[in-house]
Amino acid sequence: MPGAVGLGLDTSAHALRTAAKAHERAAAAAWDVFRPFPIGSEQVDVVLDVFAPRNPAEFHRVLRPGGTLVVVRPFGGHLAELRRQVAGMVAVDPDKEDRLHQALDPWFEEARTQRVEYITPLTRQEAVDLVLMTPSARHVTEADLRDDEGTLPTEVTVSVLATAYRRR
Repeated sequence: MPGAVGLGLDTSAHALRTAAKAHERAAAAAWDVFRPFPIGSEQVDVVLDVFAPRNPAEFHRVLRPGGTLVVVRPFGGHLAELRRQVAGMVAVDPDKEDRLHQALDPWFEEARTQRVEYITPLTRQEAVDLVLMTPSARHVTEADLRDDEGTLPTEVTVSVLATAYRRR
């Protein structure tokens, strides 16, 4: 997308550093998704929401007519190996899809969904980091993971759904 500019909004300093380095035309700002975005109305072509809370009304406000919202979320066997081996890991809520579509329906219509699934190797530290960046971090500490020396998997399944929605 020649000439496109990106802005990453997040509350995580690590995520913001990563977003800011993603491309020379990308910037990042610490922001709460439930506040009005620091962006004018109808100024954005694409909003990408990856494993994050959603503010459908605000997504709709900043997207141009014809704009696209892309939502990526965990599905089915996502991180199954970690959930089997680490006590306290949070499972994917089976009602998540229904709640997502109900929340977006007033502002967006589903255009296309693609499932992405693969297995990837993990070092021990990557497994620890992965657990600690999930909602499970509220239930499992880094010390807990260090105590369970042999329980972390050496590979994990990534299983996500990516859906593009058209602005109504």
